[in-house]
Order: sequence, then structure tokens, then C-alpha cells
Amino acid sequence: MKVSAYIPCYNNSATLRSSISSILSQTIPVTEFFVLDDGSRDSSGEVARQMGVRVVHNEKNLGRGAVRARAMEIAGHELVLSCDATNALPTKFLESALSWMNSDSVAAVFGRMVQEPGGPVLDRWRGRHLFKTNAEYPLNRKASLATGGVLMRRSSVLGVGNYDEKLCHSEDAELGERLLARGYDIICDPNLKIVAKSRNGLGNLMERYWRWNVGKNVRISWRSYFKQIAYSVKVMAVEDAKDRDLLSVPISLLTPHYQFWRSVFLGCNK
Repeated sequence: MKVSAYIPCYNNSATLRSSISSILSQTIPVTEFFVLDDGSRDSSGEVARQMGVRVVHNEKNLGRGAVRARAMEIAGHELVLSCDATNALPTKFLESALSWMNSDSVAAVFGRMVQEPGGPVLDRWRGRHLFKTNAEYPLNRKASLATGGVLMRRSSVLGVGNYDEKLCHSEDAELGERLLARGYDIICDPNLKIVAKSRNGLGNLMERYWRWNVGKNVRISWRSYFKQIAYSVKVMAVEDAKDRDLLSVPISLLTPHYQFWRSVFLGCNK
């Protein structure tokens, strides 16, 4: 079966080589592979070209929704594998994901984020509260779409109007809502792993947590703000303490305030 693959990239030269290598190392080779460089100002494009991968370059940064929409339009085959430039896929990711695509009702299958154990405090906090590596993930056939590592059916995506080019975050969740409303299955298979290769600074980590939790509706109410404060104290900080990771507690307590500030004063950016 022919499969297209792409990596969306924006200033990811530090981790792009690992992402590309993970696509090239799949037990079932992809037929088409390109990196879609969204106006990077670093050496991302050169890294990809040195590894023999086709680069599609945007002259300026268009944002997450626009990049993914363009990738689905460019892809030449019905099944499209995607891996973020900060992640890597285990060698059997595509082989395992393909087993779900025997049914035309499946529009996408994706896995769960993991990372190497230990590491500095920001990595430990990310694993616990963002990736939720300690949680049990049941198989879900009606999951909220996540695209850090995903195999998608191109005709299904285009059939519901493709990714929303205007969205700068939550473009995957919004597309997933339309796919589910059309009756498609979106599979979250906990046996599929997506390995995080990046290191997040505090600002980047807070931004990522905001993007994952606020969703496409950037507005936030006072009521939700106070609920987030309570959650950070009663749940997140308690989990940090249970793991004897007291350095993580201040990060947990910061999250509701960052989300409020980010939503009220900055809104959406690319």
C-alpha cells in the first residue's frame, strides 16, 4: 500500500534529523516523503535536504492549520503519515497503524506521547501533566484528533473540508470534530508511541500546555480561571508531591495564571 509522509517544520533544526530518520526507518517504507518548512529562519530546510528529503518551503510562517492543510493537498496518496518535527516514531509505527486502515470508516489513527524517563524538572513536569505518562490510556475509537504522530485517510480529511487554515492551534481537534460528526472513527491506540525529542523551556512549556488545554476557543471566564487555580492546587501539585518532585509544584501553580494571561491579552498567534 502506498503511503505519503510529511513533517511540518518551523525552526526545528535541533530535532528534525531524528524525526526524518524515524520516518526513513519504518519497517514499511513510505512511497512519498517531504518536509513542509513553514518559513523557518534556521537551518531546518538544509538539514532535510542533506538527508535527501524533498522540502516544500513557505516564504513566510503561515501557521499550523495552513501548513497541515497544504500538506494534505500536496500528498499524492490516500494514506498520509505525519510526524511533528519535535517527535520521532518507533520503527513499527506505520506497520501497526496500517492495520486499522482496513476499514473505510477509520479516518485517522494516532498514538500517545512518551519521553525518556527522568531528565530535568521541566521534562519531568511535561511527562506528568502534559503527556500524562503515568495515566492508563484505553483504546478509543472516537478520540479527539491529535497529530504529533498520525496516519490519516486523505479522502476523509478533504471530504470534510481539510484543516482550517485560519487556526493557529487546535487545528487537529477542530478537524477531528468534523470527522466524528460525519460518522468516521478516529482511533487512539495506546500501543502506538510517539517519542518527544525536544526540550521545552518554561515559556514554551506553558504555551504548549495552554494550547493543549484551552482549545480553539481562546476566551476564558473568571469562573474557569478559578476552577483552573483549584485544579492546579488540588490535583497537579498533589501529583507532584506524590512523585516527590517538589521542584515541579511551582510550575503547576503557575499554569492557571499563564492560561488566563495568555488567553486574555495575547489571543491567537502563529
